[in-house]
Formats: sequence, structure tokens, C-alpha cells
Amino acid sequence: MKNRLFPIILAFASTTSIAQLKWYKFDKAFIDSHYSQDEGAIGTLSASSMHPAKNSHTVSCGGNDGELHIGIDEASLRNGQRPVSAFANQSDSDFGMVAEPPNIKRGPFLNAIENADGQRAAFFGYFRLWNEGHDSGQIFPSNPHHVLEVHPTWGIRSSSFNFAPRPTVIFATPGFSGYGASKFVSVLQSVPTWLQVAEDQSFVYVRLMKADNFYQLPVTVKEIRTFGNGAGVAALVDVFSDSPHQHLVYSNLTVVTAANGPLAPRLQPGWSTFLLGFFSVNLKKAEAVASGHARSNAVPAARALEFFAFGVPQQKAVSSSSPCTEEDD
Repeated sequence: MKNRLFPIILAFASTTSIAQLKWYKFDKAFIDSHYSQDEGAIGTLSASSMHPAKNSHTVSCGGNDGELHIGIDEASLRNGQRPVSAFANQSDSDFGMVAEPPNIKRGPFLNAIENADGQRAAFFGYFRLWNEGHDSGQIFPSNPHHVLEVHPTWGIRSSSFNFAPRPTVIFATPGFSGYGASKFVSVLQSVPTWLQVAEDQSFVYVRLMKADNFYQLPVTVKEIRTFGNGAGVAALVDVFSDSPHQHLVYSNLTVVTAANGPLAPRLQPGWSTFLLGFFSVNLKKAEAVASGHARSNAVPAARALEFFAFGVPQQKAVSSSSPCTEEDD
């Protein structure tokens, strides 16, 4: 994508995105019991029943990402009177969650999950908060209305099987492309506008924009740390809009991946590369930023933005998924 086009793209994308800003609320008790004290978003979700899709996604670009959707309805999440998540102005929006193991092929793993439809289950992975548009529209058992997911999921336990955490399944899928600078520049440069947080006694409130799923970011790693008792690695990176890593568009973005996954040992200071993954808002960080701020006095929460990285992309980035259209360099 030619750099001279960015102002036009940004102006258009920001206008359309701002029109789709929505406020959501999240139960503080859920946040405090599922996120680590060092603000890590990797942990375990227990549900009284799960409902997997019959097939995993195909692989090409956009939403064709090779993952399996496992739906968890709201009743299966409840542990008290408050909803885990909802639209901010509704007492309860019947929001569920979705667990998504990546890179799923037909075989014993998928067969065991599908045969456990309706069973109690526990999922280990990354708590992802993002509005891809699944907060409305048609509902399926495998895809209830939601903005909160365990995505990626790399460990699943049910009454009939136990797939211990396997972070080796987290890698950049061959043949899959994420969106490039024509999409991610506007998301990042408008963060102070759309990512706002607030609180009351029971809930953390987060304002999200509706945006796409997977992206491919040119980054340079600045520093790294572990979190969640060693479950995850977080890298602080600068993000660029071009292959030579010359045009800086965002500083100090937190990139997260599984500590025992194949990407983690490669995240070293000074490394300039491309990373395939998706954005998320860390609810533990949002809770900290929101402290003392009611919705009438909401505050920006840029530090709550994260990017979960699956690996180094193996395909060129795309600007469109219908059909998959490669971006210009």
C-alpha cells in the first residue's frame, strides 16, 4: 500500500468505525477470578456445557482462519446474579462466549470435541475481547452473541477427554493471510478515540469499535517479559506501516503469545519482523485504568490494547477478503 494513501484511508475508516462505537460491561468478579494479578489475560474458563461447530473453518484469509468455534451460552457461564458481559445499558444481553482452538484438522481431537456436545468443559487459553460483529445477528449454538472469547484455546478438558495445554498448535497457518496496513493503521491511530473505559461497583465498562479479525503487522521488538506464572510472554513493540520498517504508526504496543509456543523464543529485543495475529482489550488492564472513573467521566485506555501473535505470516497481507486481494507493497 502506497504511503500517500494512508490519510485518505484513515479518514474514511475512522468515520465508519466511530459510527459503530458501542459500550459494553463486564463483571468485575469474573475479571478478578480469571485474569492473573500481573494483568495477564491467559487462564482457564469453566463452563457447564459446550456446543462445538461441526467443522473447523477453511483456510484462506479474513474469517477463513482454520479455527473451530465452540459456543458457551450465558447459562453455562453463570456463577451468580450478574451477567459476565452485556451491552452497557442493558441489565442482561444474554451474551455467551466462544472458545476457539486454532489449526484444527479432522482427526481424534476434533472427533472427541464434537462427541462431547453438551458436556461440561474447561478451556485454557487467551481471554480475547474484541467486537467483530458477533454481538448481534443470527445465533447458533456454536456462536452465541458475544464479544469475549477464549481465543486461541490450546487446552480443553471435558468428562470424556483431556487435551492438556498444547501451545505448539499456535502458529501462523500456511495459506492464511491477515489484513495489512490499509486496515490496521486506522485501528491503531484512532485508539485514543474509541478505546475508553469506566467503572461502577460491579462492572468495568469498555467502549469498543467494530473491526476486522486477523492482521499482519510490521514490528520491531523493544523489550520482553513473562506473565501469568510463566504462561505467557509479552513483548513491547513499535508498529510500522511498511516492509522496511521506516514509517512508525504506533509505539509501545503489547504483543502477547504463549510462553511455550514456537514464537516465544524468537521475541527478542531488536528483532524486526512481521507478526500475524489479532487485537484484544485486556480487561484486567482496563479495570485498573477505569478505577475511580464513572461513565460520565470515562478515560482513554490505550495501555489495555494488546495484540495476540500466532507467528510470522507465510502469505502476503490482504486488503479484502471477498475475494482475498493482496495489498500493494
